Amino acid sequence: MTFSEEAWKHVASWYDAILAHPFVAGLADGTLPEDVFARYLLDDAHYLTSYGSTLAMLAARAGDPALSAGLAHAAAEAVEAERLMHEEFLVPRGLDPDGPDAAEPTPTCRAYAGTLLADAAYAPVEVGLAGVLPCFRVYLEVGRAIAAQATDPAHPYRAWIDTYSDPAFDAAVTRAEGWTDRLAEAATPERRTEMLAAYARATRFEWMFWDASWRGETWPTA
Repeated sequence: MTFSEEAWKHVASWYDAILAHPFVAGLADGTLPEDVFARYLLDDAHYLTSYGSTLAMLAARAGDPALSAGLAHAAAEAVEAERLMHEEFLVPRGLDPDGPDAAEPTPTCRAYAGTLLADAAYAPVEVGLAGVLPCFRVYLEVGRAIAAQATDPAHPYRAWIDTYSDPAFDAAVTRAEGWTDRLAEAATPERRTEMLAAYARATRFEWMFWDASWRGETWPTA
């Protein structure tokens, strides 16, 4: 069993919890309130900026030219595709994720993005890579699950569904998992345990991210 297969099996209960979350359920059947979806996309735009930096940091530390090039390409490709989707939904509604009046990232967004960036900078490269995998795999699996239900071309969140159920995204996920699996093969059992912990932590953050948007999480005021 490869590391990515083992890790996905390890977080099965969290994936089930993600599918059962009211945010994801509403996204699937189209009943998710538009303002909640917009709030999520704004937070996701902030997250993607840090996610791109995380991948770029890992590319710089990879120590292997092919892996460095692949990670750098993934950083640019993933962030650009998703930001275009954000702009298509948000800008017509007067919401600019890069504007001076954009909502600041939620505490959960800050915690998740900061954890990935810290691991990319200070943890072993294979541990940092394990931490970025759930953002790929969870979205692919959720996208597929929703696409199987949401067959109406006029679904209000069709662009989101199509983005994450697209074969091109599937290929990107497979590449990222392949890089990590190769590093895991050469890792010690102790290091592999660290990788699994990073993967599980990031998957838990994925649930928290959607939950934060659903709850309308904000920073406290004095």
